[in-house]
Amino acid sequence: MTANHDPYALAPFRAEFRDAQTEKAFLKHVEQGTARHLKIALAIWAGMVLLFGSLDYGDLGLTDGFYTLMTMRVLQAVAIACLIVWVYRRPNLASWSLPLTLAEILGFPLMFVIFFIRPDIAAWNVGVICIILISIYVFVPNRLMYNNLVALFGLVGTLVSLGIRGSELATLLPLSVVMCLPIVTGYVASRRLQLVQRQEFSLLQEVNRSNQELCDEIERRKSLEAELQRQATTDPLTGLSNRRQYEMLFRRERERCARQGGSMVLGIADLDHFKQINDTHGHDLGDQALKHVASIFLESLRHSDVVGRFGGEEFILLLPDTQMDQAKVVVERLREQLAGTPLGAESLSIPLTATFAITPVRVDDDTIEDIIRRADKGLYQGKREGRNRVVVAA
Repeated sequence: MTANHDPYALAPFRAEFRDAQTEKAFLKHVEQGTARHLKIALAIWAGMVLLFGSLDYGDLGLTDGFYTLMTMRVLQAVAIACLIVWVYRRPNLASWSLPLTLAEILGFPLMFVIFFIRPDIAAWNVGVICIILISIYVFVPNRLMYNNLVALFGLVGTLVSLGIRGSELATLLPLSVVMCLPIVTGYVASRRLQLVQRQEFSLLQEVNRSNQELCDEIERRKSLEAELQRQATTDPLTGLSNRRQYEMLFRRERERCARQGGSMVLGIADLDHFKQINDTHGHDLGDQALKHVASIFLESLRHSDVVGRFGGEEFILLLPDTQMDQAKVVVERLREQLAGTPLGAESLSIPLTATFAITPVRVDDDTIEDIIRRADKGLYQGKREGRNRVVVAA
């Protein structure tokens, strides 16, 4: 496939896409409409075949010629009915040109036999065949090249039948020209229709492609916005809420608790001897320790609780709908969980502890900074008392 290959390029003479896969996609696209159109055309064909049998009876009576023609008409109608049932059960067969082409070709012998059984209506029969030739292109949804083959068979078969019946060459040559007129007319009309259908399909595919690209771009932008939002609200190392995010959540939860008459507790956790971990094992392992602590806090607290990184080795905890006695139990359990889960890294087991300070959120607290300062004092108290403990800063 060349770089400038156009999958929607059309072959003008065949009125089909040059690319086989594109043509296959088009046929699949029009499959239901083609099947419906084909069933209607076949039903009309079968009805006309049987209808003309009454004219045979009127002219021939119950003669051998009538029985021959009627037998051929009934067999042809039955074959068409079978084809209708086949297409009804498997609509995809409407795009399969071989059986349809064969059915069209097998419809002509009946017309040829009429030249021999009813030579008195030869001119009328030629007129009917001309109508059939143009109808093949206009009403039968077959591929253009296959319809050309059917029309050529009908033209040649008519001329041969008339020749056998004794028509002279001087009569057959102009007749062949006259019979070519419906073929050319049908071909031009069918070609134009099929080209237009494929051009519309090409435009539809382009629109669908543009829409898909637009949808992909929208999804990409949504993902980008979500990522930007995540980066703007979370700490890049631990994935916890950053200052901007936990302050926003604090205001929201405080307002909600105030409306509902609930209480709220704020806590600060400070890792013990974190500088020693950095100095002894390096900053990479120190970062691992921070992420380890963050994961323990997130797993141990409720989904409604807020955990944020306050800075350095300090973390902030927001416990909405929580009384002080409940908060002390929760944070004490959190302290024990941290102390009992050392950091395993590089064949080392490094114990981690933290000092916690909790304080209630009061109605007269103006800002979150006031509450943090109060909790900070409790944190210093816990450090003085030996670390690895929970202090209530009332």
